[in-house]
Amino acid sequence: MTLASLSDNFVHAATSVVALAMLAHAAEWAFTRERRTAVQSAERAAAKATRTTSGAADAVGMTSAGADVAAESAGGGVAVLPRLGDGTGDPTTGDSTPGTTRADRADMFSRIGIALTILTAALLGAGVVTRGLAADRVPWGNLYEFAVTGSFVVTVAYLVSLRKLRTSFLGLPLTGFILVLLGIAITVLYIPVSGLIPSLQSYWLAIHVSAAVLASGVFTLGAVASVLQLVKARQERRALAGVGGASGNLTNLPSSEAIERIAYRLHAFAFPVWTFAMIAGAIWAAAAWGRYWGWDPKETWMFITWVCYAAYLHARSTAGWRSKVSWISLVAYGALLFNLIGVNFLISGLHSYSGL
Repeated sequence: MTLASLSDNFVHAATSVVALAMLAHAAEWAFTRERRTAVQSAERAAAKATRTTSGAADAVGMTSAGADVAAESAGGGVAVLPRLGDGTGDPTTGDSTPGTTRADRADMFSRIGIALTILTAALLGAGVVTRGLAADRVPWGNLYEFAVTGSFVVTVAYLVSLRKLRTSFLGLPLTGFILVLLGIAITVLYIPVSGLIPSLQSYWLAIHVSAAVLASGVFTLGAVASVLQLVKARQERRALAGVGGASGNLTNLPSSEAIERIAYRLHAFAFPVWTFAMIAGAIWAAAAWGRYWGWDPKETWMFITWVCYAAYLHARSTAGWRSKVSWISLVAYGALLFNLIGVNFLISGLHSYSGL
């Protein structure tokens, strides 16, 4: 019981820390947006000053050399843009304190957010391990444990992708998602430590569910990337059509094509892992119930999820479908969520293991 209580404390602490990480990433986005606005204002002022000086030079018929002298004496026909992010202050606001530019603040909050996300992963890992020790089994025998372990996997997957795929732009939406998931786990899904029902007492639990939770975590990261890709693509279309200007922080995201490539790499990694989980589940079913497949609701929705992600991967390599693949991936993720949550609450079957 001491280990169980310690596990609960770790999970609660991780929830608090990821909330702070989300706030840090929100501050990073806010300062980045403010910096972008300041740069755009300075650019517009520079363009206006250039046009004014050029018009004055033409009106009096100055020579090229004379125009340069007049522009210089008038305050500069070529405006010098603020050097935001160089640690020398912010000319657009009169802030001359070294190291306090908007870019510096954005970078500082980004580092804080990442550090807090690393701490979240450590606390969740400790919570998962102590829960397993308390129960004397693998710690994913019910929906609460699956949600906590899934949060840990998503967090670790994000931290790994930071170096591999440069996914720092996912920090704010991902920490927000993890905060919501942990909040639901603590308030709705929580059950005390208990043993396993007889059908789960098998080494296949560790094999099948660990593969499923790994794939689910990476699919979640891919779904967040797909949402941002759709938002960024819409902003790019509006800018190309001349409808509105740059839209806040969206201008600081990678291009929609770059985000889509990142989402594809995440889905391409998770899909074979999900396939393995489905095969392992079929083998476990044969050992437990004497048949590989019985169209139980959980089996059916796992297969539907597999088909949806297979359709996503196929559509991405098919001409004319690239613009729709993010929508397909979100439909697949919806099937995944229903498989993990909806089946346990809405449909009774052999796999109703929520513990609630």
